[in-house]
Amino acid sequence: MICMYRELEAKIAYRGISKKQMAEEIHMNYNTLLAKIGGKSKFTLDEAVTIKDYLAEDIACLLYTSPSPRD
Repeated sequence: MICMYRELEAKIAYRGISKKQMAEEIHMNYNTLLAKIGGKSKFTLDEAVTIKDYLAEDIACLLYTSPSPRD
């Protein structure tokens, strides 16, 4: 379980998102997020889906290859 959370931390850092910023944007208490990433408590299914969606949105932006409307 801890290895999975290290990977989560790496993905957050890679994207240049602070844990505090992410917590605010997914409407989770910062200390709660830290405790869950640290393995002190477990993520609920809803929390896991929220985080997946939050990070996937960021990934989708990186993979978008069509010209923007401004081009």
